[in-house]
Amino acid sequence: MADLPSEILIAVLCRLPVRSLLRFRSVSKPFRSLIDSTGFIDLHLKNSIETGSNLSLMLRRDSEIYLINLDALSDAVLLAHPLMCYSNRILILGSTNGLICISNVAEDIALWNPSIRRHKVLPFLPIERIGSSLLGTRVFGFGYDPVSEDYKLVRISQFINLDNEGFVSKVKVYSLRANEWRDSEDMPYVLCYARKNGTFASGALHWVVNRKFNVEEADLIVAFDLTVERFREVPLPECAEKRFHIEVGVLGRCVCMIATYPDVRIDVWVMREYGVKESWAKLFSVAKADVVGSYKYLRPLAYSKTGREVLVELDNQRLVWYDLRGKRVENVSVGGLPDSFEAEIFVGSLVPTAASRRDHGKKQSLEEEKNKKNRDDFLSEGFKLVL
Repeated sequence: MADLPSEILIAVLCRLPVRSLLRFRSVSKPFRSLIDSTGFIDLHLKNSIETGSNLSLMLRRDSEIYLINLDALSDAVLLAHPLMCYSNRILILGSTNGLICISNVAEDIALWNPSIRRHKVLPFLPIERIGSSLLGTRVFGFGYDPVSEDYKLVRISQFINLDNEGFVSKVKVYSLRANEWRDSEDMPYVLCYARKNGTFASGALHWVVNRKFNVEEADLIVAFDLTVERFREVPLPECAEKRFHIEVGVLGRCVCMIATYPDVRIDVWVMREYGVKESWAKLFSVAKADVVGSYKYLRPLAYSKTGREVLVELDNQRLVWYDLRGKRVENVSVGGLPDSFEAEIFVGSLVPTAASRRDHGKKQSLEEEKNKKNRDDFLSEGFKLVL
């Protein structure tokens, strides 16, 4: 037995996985009040992000979503998502801070935290129409605005005028804080990938675009800043060759660029300091049919604990560790792995699917004060913990 001061107790708790914390909530009302408090939820999430703990690999195949513990790379666990799938696919529109944004064929959209088994269905947003223009594609992006402390979902609908090859890209933004959709500025670019949703990093969503319908022009990476809700171009690294295909990703909380030279090689670049052109660094380069065997698509997912290896997804079918020093790969064997999948990193968290408690009224504030007093009384007496 040991008497733990409150600051040590909180330091211990914020390092635990969500599953353990949910069990601790049933110990007492003060414990529940502490774990449910906005301050503790933020502290737990901050610790998970900074230490790279509570991370999982999230896989989607058709209507199924799986989680795999990233440290252990244990068997894939099938999750019970909250949306009807009508024998069709479930789409993952984005994930951040433990919240996953998913949609179905009926275009129902939900924010879902599988760690705490809570979800929220968003207000329905009908499809827009602009005169005789055709809807070319529609993409989404989901992320977090740290300034307003708000989770936002962005929808871009790109309309094409076949007569003059013109286009209009209409943008809608959903705010969890306001629980409503609103118009935002049009995007003055052409989306290069019809079904590629935005990549969230450094407070912005990123897409690969072009300035017009012209395959001869070089592609760009554009960012939608979730705070000011404006588009801006991301400076690209200086590459010797100019003809390559771009994809954008995130690796270790940094924006990364995957440059594919067809039938030749793939280069992976990382932007060490966001928005600074000179901070781009080539992380590794893999020749086609060399090192990893024959493949068409490569996507870096996460660093190993040592930082010497990168977990890589190949052709939506394989997972490998790429050794940055030895320039060799090791196949990853995971029980229950689907034969094809889309993968991304997921962090387990206590983040609620409702708006932050900071936004509730006076009644909620009084309840918070009452809970805080109970919590402080509880912590001031110390805590008996069996070690």
